[in-house]
Amino acid sequence: MALRYRTIAADLAGRIQHGQWEIGAFLPSEPDLAAEYGCSRETVRAALKRLEDLGLISRRKGQGTKVIRTVPAEQFHSRLGSIEELTQYGQSASRSIQAVERVRAHGAVAALFGKDEGTELVRLTTLRRNPEAESSPVARSEVFLSPEDFQLVEGELEDSQRLVADLVAERSGRRLVRVLQSIQAVPLDEETAPALNRAAGDIGLRLSRRYIDEEGKVFALVISTHPGDAFVYESVLERGTLPAEAGA
Repeated sequence: MALRYRTIAADLAGRIQHGQWEIGAFLPSEPDLAAEYGCSRETVRAALKRLEDLGLISRRKGQGTKVIRTVPAEQFHSRLGSIEELTQYGQSASRSIQAVERVRAHGAVAALFGKDEGTELVRLTTLRRNPEAESSPVARSEVFLSPEDFQLVEGELEDSQRLVADLVAERSGRRLVRVLQSIQAVPLDEETAPALNRAAGDIGLRLSRRYIDEEGKVFALVISTHPGDAFVYESVLERGTLPAEAGA
């Protein structure tokens, strides 16, 4: 049932969001849904509980299952189109620091940061929450810095909501000129899932950001994982003008 109920919940949520059932409409009964999906009523009940937790439906004994929202109540939107908008992100999601530790760079972290294997780094584990729904974490992040850069901002991190990379750039005299970002769908692991109020194996959205200074060097690496069913990332693409061909 563990995987099946999540699949059914995601399908029902999609059908609600696409207008199959409008606000105020009632979903089919548990027996009807069980027959439709070819599963037990227990599995359907778990799927409906998931929709209820997301704020999409309300359930009352003897009255059925009513649609009360078309998007999850805890859904968090992030629309970023520039470095300036990215640096404002800290004002839209509150941050708390969960852990600070010294680690050695290995594998993907070493490659993304451009460091040799075994290089000492400081890793901050942080949790960001939607200020409109403090019980709903929107991201668990790992922030990697050099020990020297960490010392520059260590005393400000608890009280500041600014992006750590933005603070580092300012305190070190660097200029943040570029952010390289990759986005990947991943299953939530046993450590990340509880922090995001999700089950291990649920789908998450992982954003890896490399912050680059005017010399082309990465000075901060941030790997953030968001709950896939409650985070929307938007970007803006504008049509540019290609350089004219020689002789045109």
